[in-house]
Amino acid sequence: MNRISELLLKRATGSLTTAETAELEAWAAESDANRELYARLTSPDELKRTLDVWQMVDTSRPCAAAQRVVNAMLLRRKARLAGYAAAAIAVIAIGWWAVTAPGTQADGTEGLMADSPAAADTVPDFRPGVTRALITDASGHKVVLSASDTVMVASEYLLASGTETADKVEDLCLDVPRGSEFKLQLEDGTEVWLNSDSRLYYPRTFSTDERRVRVTGEAYFSVATDSLRPFYVEAASQEIRVYGTTFNVRNYSEEPNVYTTLEEGCIALRRADNIGGDVFLSPGHQASFSLADSKVRMSVVDPEVVTSWRKGRFVFENQTLLRIMQDLSRWYDFEYTFADPALEREEFMGSIPRYADFTTAIAILEKCGGIRFTVQDGRVFISN
Repeated sequence: MNRISELLLKRATGSLTTAETAELEAWAAESDANRELYARLTSPDELKRTLDVWQMVDTSRPCAAAQRVVNAMLLRRKARLAGYAAAAIAVIAIGWWAVTAPGTQADGTEGLMADSPAAADTVPDFRPGVTRALITDASGHKVVLSASDTVMVASEYLLASGTETADKVEDLCLDVPRGSEFKLQLEDGTEVWLNSDSRLYYPRTFSTDERRVRVTGEAYFSVATDSLRPFYVEAASQEIRVYGTTFNVRNYSEEPNVYTTLEEGCIALRRADNIGGDVFLSPGHQASFSLADSKVRMSVVDPEVVTSWRKGRFVFENQTLLRIMQDLSRWYDFEYTFADPALEREEFMGSIPRYADFTTAIAILEKCGGIRFTVQDGRVFISN
């Protein structure tokens, strides 16, 4: 197969001799599988599709390895760039076929992936999340919300059903399941964006002396200023006091830390048991609150990266593959397994369009990271 790969590469760069052309065509005529592969790797439509996937990558935040390749290419003569690009596409396509095609190799032995149960199926077209939520009152009554609904409409439904009265308003829970997102506006004008697998607990009407909510999962807050009623956000074992600002809270139960990132304004963090003093954040800083020892660790971050999910992109800066898969699995709603636990610690740098189909998302990761995604019985397997 190495010889065929070499010939295909030479064809892509236009350097095949007459004898090599005859050799390649003879190989293609040996079987239907060879003929199909040859046609696919020389098809302008197939090459265009591969290029389209590459163009989905955010070039402002390329992975380090790809950037080194690009820098090296720019040093070469412009006349050779087109040939190298075509060769790169051919190598990618040939490599992809070599590790995924079932059946036998040229020497008659079974291919490596033929023994892997995860390779039995192709990756299904998991759909990106939609605007959807479920609002529940203290009595357990529920109202399903879609993109055309608002929280205010749902609250009116609950009142009309007799589960609440104007003089006795119970706390509500807005549940955004996996594969979903939702934005709501609270009665004071505060706006909250909820990411997948997140919940916000809040009163339909705030009290006269404070505004208090509780969040699990991930939420972005744009808090309306009210000097007479401070705004509090409870997240795990910490409390955030807000002074009219925009910030992001990440509080997933499977993660060891609660991350609070300030975009604008000022916020203060303290332990829920009131032990210790307040920790104040300035814009561009992130507080990591450890659930194990209740200690806070500060770091400087780019808020645009942390809140990119709200603006239609997944942006990763030295992010572990485990963290990336946690985010993608919540958004596309799938389960996953690492073939090698060491892969969980691999770090990536780049971005993925949030509303792209799943096959495009994983194609970007595969091209940047030397990893492979396969699926069996609806579960995604990640391997080298």
